Amino acid sequence: MEIFYMTSKFNYPTEIKGTRKLYSLFRGVKDPLEVISGNHKIAGDSYYIKASFTNKNFIFSQDKEFIEYILKQNHKNYFKSEIQSVTLGKYLGNGLLTNNGKDWLKQRRLIQPGFSKAKIANLVSIMEEEIDAAFQSFDKEPEIDLYDLFHTLAFNIVAKTLFSSDIDESKVKELGKIITEVQEVFAKEVRLPFYTQIFKIFGVIGKTIEKSKRSKAIIQSVLDKRRDSGEEKNDLLDMLIHTRYEDTQLPMSDEQLVDEMLILFIAGHETTANALSFIFFEISQNPEAEKKLKLEIEEEGENIFTTESLMKKSYTSNIIKEAMRLHSPAWAIDRQALEDDSFKDYSWKKGTLIILYIAGLHRNPKYWNDPNSFIPERFDDENAKNFAYYPFGAGPRLCIGEHFAMMEMVLIVRKFYKNYSFVSYQKELEKKALVTLRTTSLNGKIIKNLA
Repeated sequence: MEIFYMTSKFNYPTEIKGTRKLYSLFRGVKDPLEVISGNHKIAGDSYYIKASFTNKNFIFSQDKEFIEYILKQNHKNYFKSEIQSVTLGKYLGNGLLTNNGKDWLKQRRLIQPGFSKAKIANLVSIMEEEIDAAFQSFDKEPEIDLYDLFHTLAFNIVAKTLFSSDIDESKVKELGKIITEVQEVFAKEVRLPFYTQIFKIFGVIGKTIEKSKRSKAIIQSVLDKRRDSGEEKNDLLDMLIHTRYEDTQLPMSDEQLVDEMLILFIAGHETTANALSFIFFEISQNPEAEKKLKLEIEEEGENIFTTESLMKKSYTSNIIKEAMRLHSPAWAIDRQALEDDSFKDYSWKKGTLIILYIAGLHRNPKYWNDPNSFIPERFDDENAKNFAYYPFGAGPRLCIGEHFAMMEMVLIVRKFYKNYSFVSYQKELEKKALVTLRTTSLNGKIIKNLA
């Protein structure tokens, strides 16, 4: 009897069924944050849903211990799910973001040295040049969409710092457009599996794959230009070209190089630009925080843009962390169980898709006082290291660019607020949850500081 029970039964969390399930499947396409948050309110910090069309099992969780179990304690039993490795992989190739297992580990080991703190410290002056160029026209106190500005700026910073390349403005715009279009199609494919066939019939997937080939051709041209120049630039691209696999002593193939560069371009500019839009919005809504920020900038004096100052714990970094808590660009992390597994009272079978709902974790009242308020000071707490806070993920797959992104954001925030303020015309931000969480615009006016 006991054996029969063990083999036939798994103890999934509370199941979302009936009309709520139908609502979740259809409304989830348009507004996944509202649906997932709503389901957590109904079912608690972990819930289960069975996708009727594909017969797949999903567990959603905003429970800190459960999330840490999947990402850290038992990470070996979890791969990036087929959502990323297969569906997204067919557009973006086989880079760090989509890769799994031994292949992923091999690539990660090759690329990791390029993101050491020492390497990143050398990039400050290049970042500064790009930021200064982008802020040049602000003395005229323009009306502006900061969302657009940050996307172009973050893109240029990645191009110059990681690949020392001058991609012309039109190519930057084209790449940005392709990346958005790919995400739109990908989001629909994942949330409406039964539409995938319709997409195929109408050629949507084919067209999107063509677009992603175009983006790879743009990246390939950067690579070719570097090789033809014969120059040594001592940047990440040089490192990737010259690096060799430990086992074979062979270099990366061009295809792999292009895939990695594309992923670094996307991950390196997309999440940062989205985070910056949320950061500047929150500062514009919180005059006290802006005052404290400007005071810190003044007190730091000449050290303000040194690597030490940019990388240390500061009020600037608290503001960034708090804005990323309220609006996490990486709003969910997906994994797939390689074998049957269990945690506390729950157990689930091999192949179960686990969606770790980071946006929910970051506003979960179980872990945060006043979870929906912007309070940068909460990160002064000496226990902040143990907060239920994972904007860059956790475990072995922690975002490789975390230090790079933090330094870049601190630099941009300080460069801006040293000389200007931003008055937002929007009192609320429209949020769009694609692969990353983004807003659609951030309109307002730039005001020059009174000297």
